[in-house]
Amino acid sequence: MTESAEELLSVMPSPDGRWAVYFNGYESRPTTLTVVETKAPFKKIVREGVVKPYFINDYTIAIHRGNVLEIIDLRSGVSREIKGVDKIEFVSKARLLLVLYDAKQGNRLEIYDSRCKLIQKMESVIRWVNGKNRILVMTKEKDQHHLYQLNNNGKGRVGLWSSAYEIFNAVESESGLDGLIVSAKTSSGLVVYFVKEGNSTVELTDISLRGFTYVKVNPSSDSGAVFLTLQKAIPKKQRVVDIWYGNEQNLGKYTRGQNLTNHILWYPKQNRIYKFGEDFTGFTAIGTNNLFLKMKIDRNQVDVNDDQFKPNSKEIYLWNSLTNKDSMLPLDDGHMNIDPQGRSLLIRASDGWVRFDTEKLSAVKLDWAKEAIPYYGAGEKVIWIAKNEVWEQDLWSLKKRSLVSLHADELEVFRPQKMYTGIGVNRLSQYLEQSTDFVVIAKNTKELTSSYVHVKNKKADVIIPETTDRIQYFSRVAKVEKMFWIEDNYNKAFTFRKKERSSKPITVYSSNETDSQSVNIIKKMLFYNGANGEELEGSLYLPANFDHSKKYPVVLSIYEQQQRFMNKFLLPTFKNGRGINARLLLESGYLVMFPDITYGDQGPGVSALMCINNALDELQKLLYVDMEKVGLMGQSFGGYETNFIAGHSNRFSAFISGNSISDIIHTSYAFNYNFDSPDYWRYEEGQFRMKGSFVNNKQKYINNNPLYEISKITAPMLLWAGTADQNVDPEETRSLFNVLRKYQKPVIALWYKDEGHSLGRATSQKDLSLRVLDWFDYHLFGRKDVLWINKQMKGAF
Repeated sequence: MTESAEELLSVMPSPDGRWAVYFNGYESRPTTLTVVETKAPFKKIVREGVVKPYFINDYTIAIHRGNVLEIIDLRSGVSREIKGVDKIEFVSKARLLLVLYDAKQGNRLEIYDSRCKLIQKMESVIRWVNGKNRILVMTKEKDQHHLYQLNNNGKGRVGLWSSAYEIFNAVESESGLDGLIVSAKTSSGLVVYFVKEGNSTVELTDISLRGFTYVKVNPSSDSGAVFLTLQKAIPKKQRVVDIWYGNEQNLGKYTRGQNLTNHILWYPKQNRIYKFGEDFTGFTAIGTNNLFLKMKIDRNQVDVNDDQFKPNSKEIYLWNSLTNKDSMLPLDDGHMNIDPQGRSLLIRASDGWVRFDTEKLSAVKLDWAKEAIPYYGAGEKVIWIAKNEVWEQDLWSLKKRSLVSLHADELEVFRPQKMYTGIGVNRLSQYLEQSTDFVVIAKNTKELTSSYVHVKNKKADVIIPETTDRIQYFSRVAKVEKMFWIEDNYNKAFTFRKKERSSKPITVYSSNETDSQSVNIIKKMLFYNGANGEELEGSLYLPANFDHSKKYPVVLSIYEQQQRFMNKFLLPTFKNGRGINARLLLESGYLVMFPDITYGDQGPGVSALMCINNALDELQKLLYVDMEKVGLMGQSFGGYETNFIAGHSNRFSAFISGNSISDIIHTSYAFNYNFDSPDYWRYEEGQFRMKGSFVNNKQKYINNNPLYEISKITAPMLLWAGTADQNVDPEETRSLFNVLRKYQKPVIALWYKDEGHSLGRATSQKDLSLRVLDWFDYHLFGRKDVLWINKQMKGAF
């Protein structure tokens, strides 16, 4: 069954929407690309091993696979192949196809127009850069490196720079100066040049900036300056002794070495620089009026991650490079939307939104709840999403009007434009290129439904009606109003759908047509109380051949709240990084339950135990559930919860725990190599929700520590871990194993060599999936012919 299962991985329509590309992923076969006509009779072209496809025009596609470029006229089906191709790219805004040949053919670059007509050749090409406004090509001829810019619609080129030095990179200057920043490799590090056609080249000569090995060009709001980030990697030295200092905020310097970083404004005309100070970080240009955002570093903070889950206390400043003056912004809660033009900032404070005028340096409180979400639009407009309503507001007069109101709990704008900053993931520029024509996703969180709605000129047209299906890869060809998406559900295989304007959706392709059983899988919802008395849900899956007169063993898989993931097709596959595959368990005769867990003041372990006990109380009301044959499994945080429950419950017949924490007292102060910091911030205010440190909450930590009670386990336990896991130290699994072994509890541990927090290699994934089935078959179904388990279980009781 796993070999025939397929997953649809993406959708890419042609410019006119008549054709589309989708990828099919398989268990062990190569991924295939299918080009399909999106109307009957749905003609198809299938290829394997495709690196990248591009639609060159409405009816021509270029497919790169291996070292072959295939160009297909989809109208006639006629194709031609070009061999010896190393790389291709279609530059959509220039309507040019770039084809680079391999070394055997002299690294020739051929440039084609959108009719696939060859318009230029270049020899000895190393690579090209597709910038915002130009295409740059780098070549090496004999001992000289050259930089060219394509012009005349790709038919010509102009030489910009030549040197014996190898070009590290060449990019647009991202400033009012136009021009390019070229960095070249020398024996002493990178040398940086400002290059502009018709002007003399300027070298960055400041001796304090020598020896850097990486240069990044950032957008600049100062019309006379280029904003550069220069870095030099300083590897960790091999010494007899490493010295760690308690006053060092960033312990990553001791584990990975460090990056010496300088942020500068370079004024090429004067060849002078301005270095941003070391007391600030996150420097980000906004607009074109010399304004930069920056965040003050809290020197009183012990570790760089200490504030990850705490209320924001960061001071954000607006700095003017012309006047060299700082202006502190109103304190936000970590959320800010930045006008792409730089004229204003929308700042979310603790009690709502504030508009900050960057010219007048003044703030005005807005009449929006903090839950509202703003998107900058065209002109002076802002689009606001407030619960189930869409509003438009004038940025300066603050007059607003309602656009649409939808039947939903919340709305999400589909794929807005985003520009991120260095001052926080939720402090960004978020805007709509067409603020009178966009798509929103309407969600009902209780029913776990969604719909896609087209909003245009105060009118809402439903594209996808409210559904429990999972919607993926939604795309829209706006000029012809054609929409495409893939939908699936737990018992509904991946289906490629298309809709035109007001017509009904049609199915372009249905996957897994040989899978006749999935449609008969049943999902039953169970309701029970959570840690705070709230109503929770659990999804219980029943196999396709379910018989009410029989009793079935059941496997519970736990990890916080999972219901929002329960509309994913139950694909039978061994590609399971966490070991759980509901479909394989169902096909093997199990019921499978995914219960939700919430957390109260008792702590995460006690809360999980309470929720799962309540879920089991509901489960045992079902006559077809064999409560003597219940298994529990979890990975990562779900593994921690499994470990805790295992030491406090006699209601299970088998446990499986993967890459999990066993001792929260030790690990809360242990070093986490994934984050390069101690882990206490994740315990105190993060996922573990302990609401304080061990020093201040000793009894709570003790009460929620699996290791202290795991010796009381009453059922066999299978443990697994990746030996290269840097998120949860594998020694946590080994400690749990040691306790169970010492007290002669049935335990087996699986150590997956060089695997991380989730298993990544197909061989490891399949091995774990099969061993999970073996473990539950042995302990829940009574199958005793499993040799690797028999070695432990023989005489165990």
